[in-house]
Amino acid sequence: MTTHTDATDLDLLGWNVLNGGIDGDQEYRRERQIDFLASLPDLDVLWIMEATNWHEGNRFADLADATGLTALPYVTSANGDGINHSCLYYRADKLRLTSPSRELARGAFHHGATRAQFEVNGVRLLVLGAHLTYSSPAARLLLEVPHLADYGQPFPGWPEDGVLIMDSNGPDLHDPEPEDWSAVPQNLWHRYREWRPDGSYGGWDTQALKMLLKSGWRDPQIDVPIRRKPTVGFWYENEKVPLHLDQALVTGQRIEVVDYRTLGAPRSFAPDIPTPDTPGTDLALTDLADHLPVHLQIRLHRDPIRSAS
Repeated sequence: MTTHTDATDLDLLGWNVLNGGIDGDQEYRRERQIDFLASLPDLDVLWIMEATNWHEGNRFADLADATGLTALPYVTSANGDGINHSCLYYRADKLRLTSPSRELARGAFHHGATRAQFEVNGVRLLVLGAHLTYSSPAARLLLEVPHLADYGQPFPGWPEDGVLIMDSNGPDLHDPEPEDWSAVPQNLWHRYREWRPDGSYGGWDTQALKMLLKSGWRDPQIDVPIRRKPTVGFWYENEKVPLHLDQALVTGQRIEVVDYRTLGAPRSFAPDIPTPDTPGTDLALTDLADHLPVHLQIRLHRDPIRSAS
């Protein structure tokens, strides 16, 4: 991407790669995932989730070597057997890390979150990566999201301009409810739906995302004319409900949203909307993981381009 005297373009991507891209003793998916990421010439920030068993061998470095990105210390899921990780990568010749990265609110997240502070062409930028719990909308709302909402507006000591990339494990505000709820396995309703006081289920539970938006985070979709495609709903035969579980949010007065899309989505998700070719590759990303990458391009200006919210 281009660096100007008064603005810098940044290319950011988040991807849940499903069990590290590893299936038993086979690493075909992981190798093809790395091939795809290496084919993106302008990638500046990458948030990888579910990097299962990447602590073994040289797997974190494999991705860094292939892409030219620098890996920050990974975070490990607080729940589970200690093999599920998330890792933030960045382009060191474009983003200067200005303080050591830290795991955010260690132990509060089922999986984990990373917080990193950069300087980009004279502008401070906060980058947060998060993987929220799948088990309960209430846990996302009460335990996890408040730690991210803190940064929706200027928070003492941290840059006021920021990006949050996450597998939210919850629908976005515009995901339609299925005409027939049996399309979602009943034993998984608790992951996505409102639980009413009378013991019945309601519609999609989007309270965690609403808290983030109320705190000052902004949905990049409002700045992009074409609705991006869902990131899940193609992998499991018994759960073919397209949802935008993977999301990016922005905050601050210096961030201009250039593009926001899901990469590699099947045409069946939205056949009336043209599907752009996946950059630099003919790989079918729907064969590589149960989530598709969420891709955000921003322009970070030196001076504010919007009024404070």
